[in-house]
Amino acid sequence: MEILFRNQLLVDLYEGKKVNDNRFKSNPTIVKQYRKTVDKLHAISHVEEMYKMQSLKYEKLIGDKSGQSSVRINEQYRLIFEEILSDKEPFQVVIFALEEISNHYQ
Repeated sequence: MEILFRNQLLVDLYEGKKVNDNRFKSNPTIVKQYRKTVDKLHAISHVEEMYKMQSLKYEKLIGDKSGQSSVRINEQYRLIFEEILSDKEPFQVVIFALEEISNHYQ
């Protein structure tokens, strides 16, 4: 799947650059788990494959995040993204547009 980063912080974390965000500066384990999660998303060819990867805990979001989806990075953080469909038939997800890393319990 093609990955589109909509946030420079997400690009920097994925590329291993230093960031000013204390959540990630002080916890390299989260960064490593984030990269692994993005790599898993990149490796799949159809959204349905995410349901089989139980460690991702893929879900479509509701409420104020309606229209977005998420997968778990770890027990505390999730990666929120938008699924972008192809503009030609068959209309299927071809791009994951990564939006943010969210603390699941805040």
